[in-house]
Amino acid sequence: MSKKVIVVGAGFTGLQLARTLVAEGVHVVLVDRDPDKVQHARNALDCTVVESDGNSPETLSEAGIASADALVTLTDDDEMNMIVCSLVDADYPEVLKIARVRNYAYYLKTTATQRRHADAMANGERRPLFGVDHMLNPDVEAAAAICRAMSLGAVGNLIDLGGGFGIVSVDVYPEGPLDGLSIRELASKPEWKYLISYVETEDDAILPDGNTVLKAGDRVGILTSLDDITALMEFIGRPTEERLGSVTIFGADRVGKLVVDHQFSSRRASAFAHAFGDSSKANSREIVIIDRDPVRCREAAECFSDARVLCGDMTDADLVREEALDSSDLMVAASGNYESNLVMAAYLKTRGVKRTIALTASGEFDDVARKLGVDVAIPMRDTIVDCIVSHLRGRNVKSIHTVCNRLFEIVECEVALGSRAAGKPLEK
Repeated sequence: MSKKVIVVGAGFTGLQLARTLVAEGVHVVLVDRDPDKVQHARNALDCTVVESDGNSPETLSEAGIASADALVTLTDDDEMNMIVCSLVDADYPEVLKIARVRNYAYYLKTTATQRRHADAMANGERRPLFGVDHMLNPDVEAAAAICRAMSLGAVGNLIDLGGGFGIVSVDVYPEGPLDGLSIRELASKPEWKYLISYVETEDDAILPDGNTVLKAGDRVGILTSLDDITALMEFIGRPTEERLGSVTIFGADRVGKLVVDHQFSSRRASAFAHAFGDSSKANSREIVIIDRDPVRCREAAECFSDARVLCGDMTDADLVREEALDSSDLMVAASGNYESNLVMAAYLKTRGVKRTIALTASGEFDDVARKLGVDVAIPMRDTIVDCIVSHLRGRNVKSIHTVCNRLFEIVECEVALGSRAAGKPLEK
């Protein structure tokens, strides 16, 4: 784990990242030129906060870049984020540099170039483009999370751990097969071959033991083979859909477009396939895209000739009825307005849509989403922070996933030869 990290940009994501790192004992220096953001950060965090331009070599020097393990740039200016990384890379190539880049053209070009030269960069023969070791695009990460949930039929969030395993979050339903059972009783059932990783109640979240009793309203994280997900869902009484025949996408922003592109990728080569893994498994579906903005609608219609694009307000009952949006199998609220996403997902669920997914600002809205009846909430801010932290943890850490409003972490890592964990039984 990095011992000292300089974070440039004290916005929402910068604060969340700094808060996470400080809690782990990391020395964090937060840099921002906005006096209001600086004052808020100083009141909220126990770390060094510097009011200055992050692209100033003097500022970076005073912040201690020479002794830093990593630099993370999270300003609202993509060019600024890349310039700061480039400045640092010129003098401190050994410092790990991570940049958030919202401009998809920058992201696509840079990641494509770095994939082509991956071997040369790994051997030290070539420096990364713009000096950025890891470039992250929030829209890509959010869309990928939405597509993973869709692949499960939107019955719960899916964390793909690789190697054919994953953790799926599902609700315990009243009088269902899990309601009232202890973990020990559940494990004794011959058809149960899964592991419950965490239990989230309305008031708390716990790491369960054999005596933990599951109750209706709980949400549990279950470790399973991806091949066994269908059997698991049948066991708990929530079978996955063989095929989500009709999907309504609310929001023709970048996230919505990426989700739609992935759904059609089995019909044609996808420019975004690298972000989502094997796209050949995605079913071709009937897609309806709806947005209030006529410009975005026109662009979506030009990009996706196979989709039906509507320009209008989803709260318009006549529109919903005339276009039969309430008969959709799945509604994905993926606009840039996170509050509207929750409202739209809840509204369509009350109108008869089977499953709903909503893109939210952060995990703090998970409980609100549950109470509104939204099946899956994808927290934008937490998703990008998890990606950053996974890079900061070291080369043996492959991914980090926070659950239960960041109370717990699921860490996917490799056990290195000679480490203290190597050769040890799990109970030790």
